[in-house]
Amino acid sequence: MSKPFIFKSEFWIVSYTGIKVDTLSDFIHALKEIEPASLFYHFYTNIFNYHYLPTFYPNSFSYWLYKNNYMLLAEKIAAIDPTDYYDIELLRKEIISILEKNYDEKIKRKLIPFYFRSAIREVIKTGYVANNFEEFIEGIKVSSINSLFYHLVTSKIEKKSPINEYSKWLIEIGEKEKAEKIEKLDIYSGTLYKIKVKILSILEE
Repeated sequence: MSKPFIFKSEFWIVSYTGIKVDTLSDFIHALKEIEPASLFYHFYTNIFNYHYLPTFYPNSFSYWLYKNNYMLLAEKIAAIDPTDYYDIELLRKEIISILEKNYDEKIKRKLIPFYFRSAIREVIKTGYVANNFEEFIEGIKVSSINSLFYHLVTSKIEKKSPINEYSKWLIEIGEKEKAEKIEKLDIYSGTLYKIKVKILSILEE
């Protein structure tokens, strides 16, 4: 018998790290040193905050590069889908690799400053627990968008799991087909409100 599914949610408090850069070389150096929570904030804030940034440049780094007229770099960093990663250090390596391969060190100019921020996260139990498939559907219905973000995105990084928690639990109770459909959803392409509707459609079909 599978374990009950415990619905959780998360909240963020944004803090300034004290790190400010105004050249691309300093930016790359800072990326190698910043804490994982800062990298997580700048790359995932767009999903967490329902696509607050322009969709062409969906993370803080690509948008900053665009504002400083590094168009090629902006597009390459924008093309990274953070939901493909369940290890934040692999994401860090990918970003740094793209920047170093496409950055001309001879070009040195001051840029609009970039201020590194970080997310102080708090994960809580919502009080909803699913002991069976029907209760799981009801739990999704009453779940907040923050809860969806935790189970679809953050939990994968916390546990270094290639599969989201919804799908993992569904596989455990024998709903492999539904689990695979949820895992294939493109979370980065739309708001979590739309993703919630799609998940419920999959579960109820």
